[in-house]
Amino acid sequence: MGRIAVAVIVSSWVIPISVLVNRIVPDPYMDEIFHVPQAQQYCKGNFRSWDPMITTPPGLYYISLAHVASLFPGMFCLQVALPFSATCSTVILRSTNAILAVICSVLVYEIMIRLRPGIHERKATLYAVVLALYPLHWFFTFLYYTDVASLTAVLAMYLACLKKSYLFSALVIEPA
Repeated sequence: MGRIAVAVIVSSWVIPISVLVNRIVPDPYMDEIFHVPQAQQYCKGNFRSWDPMITTPPGLYYISLAHVASLFPGMFCLQVALPFSATCSTVILRSTNAILAVICSVLVYEIMIRLRPGIHERKATLYAVVLALYPLHWFFTFLYYTDVASLTAVLAMYLACLKKSYLFSALVIEPA
């Protein structure tokens, strides 16, 4: 099984539920009313703009900017490309967290393997998938909140520490 199995299993429910959530709740929901416009300002290249209602560092916005940039060449080739800033829709921004949720589950799997070297791969896979369903993580996976990005950064930092890669650990947690 392993990390690929974890990614495939988690993706198999993240993708359809993300589509469902975006159909039912197409507009920004709760705190997304702050985060989506802020990320859209970053997509426009306006890095000096900041909503005083936001109390978290801008790490998620930078990650989202990279995510949108990675999608842009494909959109351009398919001739559906809009201006770069127009591709920062609520749906695309939410997909950042969906991808980060999959990465989180793979990181949990890797941490489990590292902490319990004798654990069977299937058991580690099951644990990682079950932890991906944790209610708070589950809820924020489908919306544009900073929680999933923060958890991804902390898990990546912890894994890097377990591997004794302290410089990388410090660099990973810096934007968060």
